[in-house]
Amino acid sequence: MPEFSILVVEDDAMLSLAMEDILRKLGWKNLEFAFDLSSALEIAENRSFSIAFLDVDLNGELSLPVARKLRKNNTPWFFTTGFGSRFDYEDLQDAPIIRKPYSEKDIEQAILTVQA
Repeated sequence: MPEFSILVVEDDAMLSLAMEDILRKLGWKNLEFAFDLSSALEIAENRSFSIAFLDVDLNGELSLPVARKLRKNNTPWFFTTGFGSRFDYEDLQDAPIIRKPYSEKDIEQAILTVQA
């Protein structure tokens, strides 16, 4: 069985570091980070992950193409956002959302839903 791997797509350096701290504290080591849409898409095209956390707004670009790619590959993912709790994009209205600011418990619960 491959090692549990996590993709984090976040354009804010401080939030990215906070997420890394949370994940390491929870014991996860196989982490990949992307800080913009183009690198996130490239990573999603070339690697597989156990779960992904996607910031919705990446410096004015939406991470929706990454979410669609992950969904196509049957990779569980969560949007992380400080904005609304629902999307008007027909194919992503059911998107799982973790609201910012999130806690260690929020991230742990998301991971547990994937591992169940």
